[in-house]
Amino acid sequence: MDRLLTCADVAKLLNVVPDTVRDLERHGRIKAIRTPGGMRLFREDEVQRFVEARKARRALTEGAHS
Repeated sequence: MDRLLTCADVAKLLNVVPDTVRDLERHGRIKAIRTPGGMRLFREDEVQRFVEARKARRALTEGAHS
């Protein structure tokens, strides 16, 4: 089973604040699992896909400005 990460864990990986992670989830950029208490948990593989997609977008953007 995939490891589950908290907002704080994901924020550290992305080098952003937890509010940014919550915004990303709200806008459908990263999928979260909600606990009965409403806590967001993120599958590690889902976060990794987001990181890879973000790297690819940055590479395209940087290439366009070269």
